[in-house]
Amino acid sequence: MGVLGKLFGGRGMHSSTAVRQPPVRNNTSSDSAPDNEGPSSAFLGKHFEGLGDVWSAFFSGGSREYVKLLQELFEKSAAQGPVMHRKDGSSVILLASPVSGGIGIHSHIVMTQGKGKADFVGGYPALEGLPVPSVIEQAHIWSNGISGAVAARALATGATFSFFLAGFFQHVPQLQFGVRTEFHLSGLALSLKKVNEILPHPGTAAYDAALNSFLVSHPDKKAGDFHPEVIVAHGKGVLLPTEVVSMWAFQVPVLGTERVLFMGRRFLRILTLFSGEGERSARGYLYASEHVLNGYEPQVGDDVAGTLWLQGCMERYPGER
Repeated sequence: MGVLGKLFGGRGMHSSTAVRQPPVRNNTSSDSAPDNEGPSSAFLGKHFEGLGDVWSAFFSGGSREYVKLLQELFEKSAAQGPVMHRKDGSSVILLASPVSGGIGIHSHIVMTQGKGKADFVGGYPALEGLPVPSVIEQAHIWSNGISGAVAARALATGATFSFFLAGFFQHVPQLQFGVRTEFHLSGLALSLKKVNEILPHPGTAAYDAALNSFLVSHPDKKAGDFHPEVIVAHGKGVLLPTEVVSMWAFQVPVLGTERVLFMGRRFLRILTLFSGEGERSARGYLYASEHVLNGYEPQVGDDVAGTLWLQGCMERYPGER
């Protein structure tokens, strides 16, 4: 069954709730200004409005493998959540594939008024996360008006996370500065290995962040006085910013593991801490594909490090209690 049949004659029916294209708010970057770095920005790094290496971390064949699977995905997917009706008369719909082991794929399609056809405009891995009570600090809409990123502060740790928000266009009315909410956080590992320490290297965003923190804490010192220490974080969750929003260097503990299968591909789901330790922590799931693990099998008690793509999702839509 094709996409149109799936939507209007098949098993998957979309919500009748409509969300109009969002206006730009003072806490939301405009479509025409994708980079909102500056003193007032809660985002560390630059916005890259695409998935980059995410598909290569998810599928061994990268985005090409994903594109080959589109028809199979569409046949299994159903519309989910509110529809966005745009000023030009078109409508944006989110198609969600069945979830397996906490893993699914979301696809965006646009229905054009009067043309009776659906155009595929992109998608992303959709990952189940764990709830992290947070305060919204800033939101950034991509130039396509559909996707975007959010910066939020975890209440338990005080750490600020920036992440790709699943179903961004459906949640825009909820993304108000200072609002308390829960984001379910998850990460997809682009690289992962067993390690005990991280050393920030000059020229990286992590080094610059550590240098800035040092200068703020020691106003009598200069940059030349800064000597980054090795971060020993056994049992602690540590995320360090990279040059790209939603991408983080990480060192986190392995609290539990579960092997999962999605569309015939093997993944490991790791229960971990994205920041903090003990009760003062932000928990989440870290997913790693078999080809990224490259033979390594993380064990409970290990500390692992690498680079991850951070994703958040919201379980409720605007107007739901």
